[in-house]
Amino acid sequence: MKQENKILFFILGFIFLAVIGVGYYNYFVRGDYLVTKQVECDPNIDSCFVSDCESNDSECDTTTTYKKISIPSKYAGSDYDSLTCSTGDSFCTIITCHDETVEVGEKCFK
Repeated sequence: MKQENKILFFILGFIFLAVIGVGYYNYFVRGDYLVTKQVECDPNIDSCFVSDCESNDSECDTTTTYKKISIPSKYAGSDYDSLTCSTGDSFCTIITCHDETVEVGEKCFK
């Protein structure tokens, strides 16, 4: 193997390991990721999500409406079931249903 190829291989290997290290640090050490939860939604007040079920899916619920809350993991705490979001929280995002926020398997309740 030529000397130039060895140097290039070393540099690329170092960059690859650095990217993995930074990702590990951000995700596991700093806890820099979002936690998203579905919460109850009143369709008379907000634009709510509902599941978009296939006709052959018997376990899908098309009657329960929900909105989503998204919180950075460092503010979420360890109890996922009690996770809440107030409108005054600057770190918390309440996601209601719009064309831009609909994901696969859901639709806006009408």
